[in-house]
Amino acid sequence: MDVAVIGAGPAGLAAAHAATGQGASVVIYAPKRKTPQNGPLLMQRPIPGVNQGHPDGTIQQIVINGTILGYRYKLYGDINIGINGDQLKPSYHAWRHKETYGTLWNMYHGLIEDRMVLPQELMHMDNEFDLVVCTANIQNLCLSRNSGLQAYQHHFNFKAVAVTNRAEYPDQPYNTIIFNAGENDLWVRSSNVFGVTCTEWPLEHAPAGSRIIQKPISTDCNCFSRVLRTGRFGRFENEVWVDTAYYDVWGALESMKRQGELDHIK
Repeated sequence: MDVAVIGAGPAGLAAAHAATGQGASVVIYAPKRKTPQNGPLLMQRPIPGVNQGHPDGTIQQIVINGTILGYRYKLYGDINIGINGDQLKPSYHAWRHKETYGTLWNMYHGLIEDRMVLPQELMHMDNEFDLVVCTANIQNLCLSRNSGLQAYQHHFNFKAVAVTNRAEYPDQPYNTIIFNAGENDLWVRSSNVFGVTCTEWPLEHAPAGSRIIQKPISTDCNCFSRVLRTGRFGRFENEVWVDTAYYDVWGALESMKRQGELDHIK
């Protein structure tokens, strides 16, 4: 099988790793440079052949001054935004993100064709490949947004958040994420993950020197129905991880390989 992957960030290389593990021939289309990895990044599942079996750590999650619904309202202005569910998971195992990306880059940067894919090209790539996987920001590839016709544009919902490179909670313990639903403190989430600290703030309370990031929430873009969109910006969903891209692609190729066998089941 021939597989094309759009994007050479962590999700793109995880997708390429899954495809090569299934015996596919893979080409990656993206600028041939590593993308910056900032903040307390992690994975919630190991990637076979890349991560060791045992977790690198266990992340403890705590809400202070209210509930997770209060946190969602404080940051998003809407308790219905589907972030973290209605109950916060007290803890989960985690694997290191940056080290995983470094390993994947060393393994697969040689497969990268150093160029951007245009929206009209992506629309027809399935004629050339058995599977096309997009982990690049789908907002930049959306056909309706690139058409110039305002009336037909798809919508991309995201939340702009300010980030500072320090933990705002005093003496915050290692491998903890603290969600703050209270009104007295302006910050909303303080993290210390694998020694990397940062705090998130609503944009209106951004401290001087903050970095502004966009958290994808949802989209109605359906431009590429024959392309497997995965990764946070490929799907345009916030709670999608690098390991999600690996398992999405592995599962898709496994199903494709077995389709003839499964077609006999009535």
